[in-house]
Amino acid sequence: MDKIESLLIVIDPTVERDFVVNKAKEIAKLANAKVLFYINNANTLNKQSYIYEGIDGDFFETQRKLFEEHYRKLLDDLVTEFNSENIDASFEFSEQHNLAESIIDLTKKICPDLVIKSTHHHSALERTLITNTDWRLIRKCPAPLLLVKPDPWFNEGGAVVAVDPMHSNAQHSKLDESLISGLNMVAKKCEFTPCVFHSYYPFVSTMFPLGGETKEHMDNIRTQHLDKVRELIQGTPILEDNIRITEGDLVATLISYLKEVNANLLVVGALSKNVVERAIVGNTAERILEDCPCDVLVIKN
Repeated sequence: MDKIESLLIVIDPTVERDFVVNKAKEIAKLANAKVLFYINNANTLNKQSYIYEGIDGDFFETQRKLFEEHYRKLLDDLVTEFNSENIDASFEFSEQHNLAESIIDLTKKICPDLVIKSTHHHSALERTLITNTDWRLIRKCPAPLLLVKPDPWFNEGGAVVAVDPMHSNAQHSKLDESLISGLNMVAKKCEFTPCVFHSYYPFVSTMFPLGGETKEHMDNIRTQHLDKVRELIQGTPILEDNIRITEGDLVATLISYLKEVNANLLVVGALSKNVVERAIVGNTAERILEDCPCDVLVIKN
């Protein structure tokens, strides 16, 4: 991810005004990017769908057209709003049956630099609702994906990237480099403070030290991880004070750090190879996305 010149904004048509709009406007202005708004509303109203006595089949087609007119008007109003603020905007409407696949297809067609979509909180638990569509996009969207939440950005907030430089997989190392690059580019555009987070589990024998394993030995392990992170950020604007290395529970320590630095954004990676690609869709990733107090940017390798 080396530029943000075009945005694909997925609009939720079931709400009066999707909160993704305001975030998209901020990003478009900061990056001087053009915008394509997109609504997909599955066409379930047609002559073959329902048979009711006394209701002509054309009734359902009329209703479908009314829905389409409503959504196109909503999109056109957004375009007018953005154009009035000197943002190059346009829209597209479709009626495919699978929302995630429609977004993926459109992304492949227009190749935006960033896809932006809203996620929602459960009202009772104040947790984020990550839908099947979101998970599908996390795994398959060919462009960087920004999942935004309703909370406004902090002034002088942080942007945090979660890396794993000790991973034995060479592809993962390249992903970390991509994440650092993406973090710095977004942080510069949006004027966020770039921060790096890395959490590791010590070996079992260091969690329950044997006679020959001392605090010095555990400190050496920590130093190895810190040195790898330093290698990743070498030559970047990330300051040493903005590196956080922790050990133990990844989710708890990451969420705590995001709150500590008033994070506006968490940058994470998703690998696209077979079993590995499902790592982000596991229990750990679900907990991070559900509890994360800020927007999440997913970058694939």
